[in-house]
Amino acid sequence: MRKAPLLFLTLASLLPADLAALDLRFHPGEVVYTYQTSPLKDLSTVVLQNIALSQRDGGAVTLESVEVQARAGGQAVQTLIIPATRIEASAKKLSALEAAGLLKLYDFQLQTSRSLGEGIKPSPGRTLAPGTGLLIMGTPLLLTGPADEVVVIAHGTDAAGKPVEARGSLRVVTHKSPNEYWLPLAGTLYVAAAPDLDSHHRWAINQEFALDLVALGGNGNTHQGEGSRLADFYSYGREVLAVADGTVVAVGTSALESDSRLRQPGESSEAFQQRTAAEQNELLAQAPIAAAGNYVVLRHAGEEYSQYLHLKPGSVRVKPGDQVRRGQPIGQIGHSGNSTEPHLHFQLTDGPDPMTSRGLPIVFSNVTVEGWEYENVPLQTGWIVTTKQ
Repeated sequence: MRKAPLLFLTLASLLPADLAALDLRFHPGEVVYTYQTSPLKDLSTVVLQNIALSQRDGGAVTLESVEVQARAGGQAVQTLIIPATRIEASAKKLSALEAAGLLKLYDFQLQTSRSLGEGIKPSPGRTLAPGTGLLIMGTPLLLTGPADEVVVIAHGTDAAGKPVEARGSLRVVTHKSPNEYWLPLAGTLYVAAAPDLDSHHRWAINQEFALDLVALGGNGNTHQGEGSRLADFYSYGREVLAVADGTVVAVGTSALESDSRLRQPGESSEAFQQRTAAEQNELLAQAPIAAAGNYVVLRHAGEEYSQYLHLKPGSVRVKPGDQVRRGQPIGQIGHSGNSTEPHLHFQLTDGPDPMTSRGLPIVFSNVTVEGWEYENVPLQTGWIVTTKQ
């Protein structure tokens, strides 16, 4: 299984001992994946999920700015400056999450235990005392041309006002899969959420390149009537298909679902969101995987794993060890786990655990984008796509 290793870099070998206390880490480390956002203009995005800065020994360090450079052939082609105000806000956010007891609950997503490392406590501000650190989460770049590296340089000062600096780098990679993948649903579908920067998926390590797929009715909605019953939704019970030949490595089949988890007539959007968040926390308190509901995980060539979440109770047709063929039905769309309405949450990852593996970009070879006639391109939120078998 490919790992997403923690990348640890410091200037200890270049700076005097009293200045070499600031550590910079990335998680995930080693590479950052691009995602094409405009086929016409050849634009792509990258997201640095976690830049972790910590002070492990020595005196306190106050962070002044963080410089993020996209480079091509060793030359900077784009520079982003993260100012002290954002660094301060990031520290306060992480500290508040810890105070609320949410860091441990959401460690599968924030992965603070991996990024900051053992023994480092969140700092309440941008001045890092020994044994404290902070995370700058979700730093995006829009790449307007070729780039092969992202370099991050953290600038700070010690108690005496002397400069302190740490830096690290990530390779920029356009993922090339060894497999040909088909969309996991047949027919015409609506891409309700894709890996765009305005999608909730893009800001979580495990689901960075995930898709939410639904069916639309002739009324242009995802449901008929008020949508207060699961049977009202056009997606509900639709066959979910294996995206490629593979081996079943994990299934979850014990999750339940009910009409009550849908938005009810007269319920405001705000009230529904609050209820959803509370029920999500209840699921996570049971175990992080409970948020996935009923699910199937397949292993494919090259140690890539396709994952199908929120499946209908009783619909999973496979068991661990089964060999499946591309296009084979493996379950049905449901509403189990952390779901606001029946849909298929699909993701490709570098490991079998839906909650802790790293997401990988995916392109489907059997899809045409309605209105654009694009083929073999990364999907975007809001597109309507049709499969060809």
